[in-house]
Amino acid sequence: MRLSRLLSAALLFGTVLTTASLVIAHPPSVLVMDSWGNVYFSDLANVWILRPDGTTEIAVPRVHTHELWLGPGDTLYGEDVTNVGDNYRHRVWKLAPDGVLADVIPWRSGFPDDFHDYGFSRDSVGLTYLLRRAERAVEVLDESGDQVRTISLASFDGFVHWLTVSPDGRVHIGVGADLLTVAPGGMEAMPVTFGLVERTEEFDWVHDRHALMGLWPDPAGNVYVSVYSGQVLKRVSPGGRVSVAARSPEDWSPVGGMVSADGAVWILEWSGSNKVRVRRLDPDGAERIFTPG
Repeated sequence: MRLSRLLSAALLFGTVLTTASLVIAHPPSVLVMDSWGNVYFSDLANVWILRPDGTTEIAVPRVHTHELWLGPGDTLYGEDVTNVGDNYRHRVWKLAPDGVLADVIPWRSGFPDDFHDYGFSRDSVGLTYLLRRAERAVEVLDESGDQVRTISLASFDGFVHWLTVSPDGRVHIGVGADLLTVAPGGMEAMPVTFGLVERTEEFDWVHDRHALMGLWPDPAGNVYVSVYSGQVLKRVSPGGRVSVAARSPEDWSPVGGMVSADGAVWILEWSGSNKVRVRRLDPDGAERIFTPG
């Protein structure tokens, strides 16, 4: 795969929404686990590693990272963006398993208006799915980086959020407050379910860009949806049935997560005070909370 093309397309930068009394920064949205059971997540100041024994330490210091990706051999990738006034610059970094940190794409000047319109996922056969937000489409690439097909989202209204791919090859995309699905090998997105977000007056202003955050599948084909504006994690079955998987307390909201091989649901949560934590929900109902530092 042409890695530079993939990673430059995978840059995903946040926005800040404001009202008369509230400011919400775009939070991190991805939590990943390597083959050793180490969990990586970002607090927008550093990328942290959560080890199997429950301890945390900084894995990549001083990076403003929203999205993480684990490549072959447990190499970790992420983006970084900084600004002084209106002078933005950005890069893509990688962390090798031996701890060596290097740039894949060196620092570039300017705010990447084009790049922040991308998100990405990979499936079990090595296809890469690039989410073109500005173009309202998903580009599917093979392992050499050549385009296989394009999925159009043009007929659906709302901000295009995230995407994930189920083990059976179905593609799921969050658009506005809704979840869309595409059959394996398909070209057209269809609505799986509506009403993921309770459209209350309090949350109407964040529906378009912050209604939904991270999406991820489990081995059974369920898709987990972080309903950021509703402080709830929902689970959508392959048949489209929606249920509540977890609720976030107080001022916390789910923004990303994963299901590990042992069936535990891991939730990345973001608070109104711009702090991050990780919750682990075991199949037997046990819960653990991990905070960085």
